[in-house]
Amino acid sequence: MKLTKIFLFLSLFFTNKLTAQNKAETLHSLNTLLINTVMEDLFTPPVASRLYVYPNIAFYECIIQGEEEYKPLSGTLNQLNRLPSPTTAIDNYTAACISFSYVAQTLVATEHKFEDWRNEFIKTEKPKADSVLWINSYNYGKQIADSIIAYSKRDNYLKSRGLMRYVITNKPGDWQPTPLDYAQGLEPHWNTIRSFTMSAPSQFSPKEKLVYSKAKNSMFYKTMMETYKIGNNLDTARKATALYWDDNPNVSKIMGHLNYFIHKISPGGHWMMIAKQACEEKNISLIKSAQAYTLTSIAIFDAFISCWDEKYKTNLIRPITIINRLVDKNWNPYIQTPPFPEFTSGHSVTSNAAATVLTTLLGDNFTFTDKTEIPFGQGTRTFSSFNAAALESSTSRVYGGIHYPETARISVLQGKAVGKNVLQKLYQSATNK
Repeated sequence: MKLTKIFLFLSLFFTNKLTAQNKAETLHSLNTLLINTVMEDLFTPPVASRLYVYPNIAFYECIIQGEEEYKPLSGTLNQLNRLPSPTTAIDNYTAACISFSYVAQTLVATEHKFEDWRNEFIKTEKPKADSVLWINSYNYGKQIADSIIAYSKRDNYLKSRGLMRYVITNKPGDWQPTPLDYAQGLEPHWNTIRSFTMSAPSQFSPKEKLVYSKAKNSMFYKTMMETYKIGNNLDTARKATALYWDDNPNVSKIMGHLNYFIHKISPGGHWMMIAKQACEEKNISLIKSAQAYTLTSIAIFDAFISCWDEKYKTNLIRPITIINRLVDKNWNPYIQTPPFPEFTSGHSVTSNAAATVLTTLLGDNFTFTDKTEIPFGQGTRTFSSFNAAALESSTSRVYGGIHYPETARISVLQGKAVGKNVLQKLYQSATNK
């Protein structure tokens, strides 16, 4: 039973007339609407990453038309051929907004939200525009949307829906379903989804592995015991950090015979909100904001593929299972364990991939205040840099008791490698820092 739905956690553009907003704010509103809708529709974190990325690619490809400084992603992203250029004069902003709305509408479950947005946008903006220019801009935006939608349908997502569910194995150290739901492995075939910049899902498979062992002098046993000790000695600050970055889109709650769910933002959605807030706080231009959203969402998407490929190949047991088995049958993690193998850490890989991209685009030592968690009772946090936020996100999973410290350390490196690859492929001025 769904007792609680938490969404619409930031005001949407419907509360203000578009004429009162600058163009960058319209893009921020579109992404806010997308994040809220993904959360309401209850998509899993890997699937959510797919929904964030395609609409932003469509917006970016429209908004950069005629801008020599910004290179198109078409012809560079895996299997995305060159998109058509405008054959008549267009307003890039109008085309971009129309394109985003159509792509998003195709991907989400509650399609009417983006149809409503588009109708309001047309009602507000069309009367102010030259009629011929408006038609040309609308048509070009729809043309790009159709191209991106067709591209999205070739990424193997639909085929993956029909693949066999995960089969649980019982070798020592293999992942087992965990409480509260004892759910089956989530998205075991996510490594079959086409990435945007990687040559293969395993391209950034860590050279260092965390290998299961019951030997007390092994790395696994030592890091398991460290997880246990940390979990038994959490102070208020560490508990708050674990809760702040929990980002579990569907938290199970049990009250007697009642089972209900709390909808929250996903890890990728949290970083899309960080990108939004950073651009707003520093008054970043429309085109630079579009670039930030697009490259960040690409990094998050590729990070999930890289991480999920590693998870189901290594198939490592979660702390709650092995600690209950070998150390303390009554031990529980501070936050709920998600339903998939432990190594590597999804939060760590995606957060560090996103932070690597944002650091290059917007700068290191970029202080920002994150307000994403206010609706979930966790307040705000101010970070001195994107990397500092990503590191805290990684560490939070250890405090929460769902990842081993050694996994978090290795996962940070994996995420940074994914982010650097995105920059090297798509951002020509990026360096190999």
